[in-house]
Amino acid sequence: MFRFQIVVGGRLIGDQEGCILGSIMAQLEDRPRIDDAKFDAKIDPTGLMDMLAADESLYDATMMSSVESLDGWTLHGFIHADRFILLAREVVRDGFGAILVGSVEKADYDSIVEAAREFWLKSQPQ
Repeated sequence: MFRFQIVVGGRLIGDQEGCILGSIMAQLEDRPRIDDAKFDAKIDPTGLMDMLAADESLYDATMMSSVESLDGWTLHGFIHADRFILLAREVVRDGFGAILVGSVEKADYDSIVEAAREFWLKSQPQ
């Protein structure tokens, strides 16, 4: 088992429980592209989340739901312009916590995902 954690908005998220890394690899490799200019990561995180929530198909397409170690989080990831954008909101007792936003160049994101994929493939039993 692997522990999947990710840094979003300068905060390490995820728990200490193990997960099957393959459960997230397809979602990491296949993020939707959103070309609409209003989805720029520089806008208010709540506004970004509200725009996703207003479009059910877009909300579902960007949702990253297959990581057991992130059960306490709502994650949305997508490509906009030349950047990968990740929104993370912790599920807390009274609803939701603050929204964290992470953004990296798409080329950097692709190399990170490729390194994770290579690690995952090498760890599979032969």
